[in-house]
Amino acid sequence: MAAVPSYRELAQRTLGQAAQHLNAMPSGNVAIAEIKARATHGQAVATIAIAQALLEIGDVLREALRRGDA
Repeated sequence: MAAVPSYRELAQRTLGQAAQHLNAMPSGNVAIAEIKARATHGQAVATIAIAQALLEIGDVLREALRRGDA
């Protein structure tokens, strides 16, 4: 059974997906609506990565408080 990834790993993967999506942005004669939709999608994916990173920070802080390190 595979190990459960940390929020940090999930955030890294998600940001990678956002970058790939934005790098695949079409160029040339493309409808502005498509550009806006792709940019909005990339922004939404990046927002998910931020939430995952914040969850990782929370887990690290919780563990430090539990151990009395903070």
